[in-house]
Amino acid sequence: MKRIKQNKSKKYLLITPVLALAVVGAGVLIVYALSHNTTVVTNDIPVGTGTVQIVDDSDPGFGKKEVSFVSSDANSIPMLLRIGYSETWKDNSDNVVSNVYNGNNVVTKTWTSAFTNDFVDGGDGWYYYKKLLNPSDSVKVITAIALAEPSYAAYNYDLNFRFEAIQADSAAATALWSKTATINTETSAVTWTF
Repeated sequence: MKRIKQNKSKKYLLITPVLALAVVGAGVLIVYALSHNTTVVTNDIPVGTGTVQIVDDSDPGFGKKEVSFVSSDANSIPMLLRIGYSETWKDNSDNVVSNVYNGNNVVTKTWTSAFTNDFVDGGDGWYYYKKLLNPSDSVKVITAIALAEPSYAAYNYDLNFRFEAIQADSAAATALWSKTATINTETSAVTWTF
């Protein structure tokens, strides 16, 4: 009878590489899992809000035309304000008629001292407020309009105001309006650079 001798060292030689691969593979998976672990953390930062409204208290036709811009929320943040206006004359066929007659504007507008002193023409169709519009503040810009040329009485006149308000932040003014605003929060003064 022949004896078969088993070579135990061959078994170990086969098992050792398989175990080594298993250990290395598990290590790679652990490293991969650790390096690709993603955690989402929400960082809620409270920001203020601002509410600005246009208030038009006017009589029909010519006469009283009071237009104000109002920060209507006492809890609002200070805002930067710019306003614009357009005026249009149209005949009964809805054709646009010139605003100028004999070199003069057909409508005389009574601007407030706030408009003439506290707004600066940006040269882009907007007038920039040289103050912060603080919570519960308002600024009236016009009080009346009058027809300066009687021949225009048969035409239809529209005076429309528009505005934009953003948070009182120099970076916001540059990013949104392409203008430089230097803000003094102590005096509420805004210096515009165009």
